[in-house]
Amino acid sequence: MTSLTADPAATMIASALALAQERPTDLHVADLADHVGYSPFHFSRIFAKHTGIGPGQYLIALRIDAAKRLLLSGDDAVVEVGAAVGFDSLSSFTRRFRMTVGVPPAQLRRLAHHISDKPPRPFALLQPGSGLVQADIALPPGFSPRGDASIWVGWYAHPAPIGLPRSGLLISGTPTVQLPLCPGATFLLGFAVPSQADALDQLVPSAPMVAVHPVPITQPTCVTLDFSVPASTRPPLLSALPSLCTR
Repeated sequence: MTSLTADPAATMIASALALAQERPTDLHVADLADHVGYSPFHFSRIFAKHTGIGPGQYLIALRIDAAKRLLLSGDDAVVEVGAAVGFDSLSSFTRRFRMTVGVPPAQLRRLAHHISDKPPRPFALLQPGSGLVQADIALPPGFSPRGDASIWVGWYAHPAPIGLPRSGLLISGTPTVQLPLCPGATFLLGFAVPSQADALDQLVPSAPMVAVHPVPITQPTCVTLDFSVPASTRPPLLSALPSLCTR
């Protein structure tokens, strides 16, 4: 997502984002558009221009993130969790959850137990491509004081971590990585977890450390991924990254 500036459209988007954050489970795109005084079509076009994703995608991301937290913090049935975050049917909730997280809702709970006992080790899930991109990793000082951080660097179709990455790798203790270009998924995103992070903080981090290269990458190049805690209005990280090593 691009940063919001002090122009009227950006102010409008900021207001819509704030409302979405307050009430993600009962709002629709038309509600956000009405809130800022635009038609749904015009609002959606401006929203996508400023954020890189559509308002419907953003609302779904917030709902799925809320569902992940409910699943891992309690023992409510999956159907109850889906209803609590605004889905009308179990099938639509399960389908959308799996598309964006990578595992079905019930399996997320099993994954949390698994990585509590056996945290994922570095692995590569790279698609072949022509040309390499070198990414230098820039973490804040003291980010992982007890050891090397686990860092995911991957290619996404949007400038937001919505849906599974097309290609990428999990690294630790490596300041630089090289990835083949990935046609159709040209946004390079990173996610870092301290070495001592528990399962909950890996799957639904309260303060995620992320990096997003601001523009699509289509040619071999060298870039720096600067990791930081994003603004609260950014889409949440949805992928259950530890599940990728089983794909």
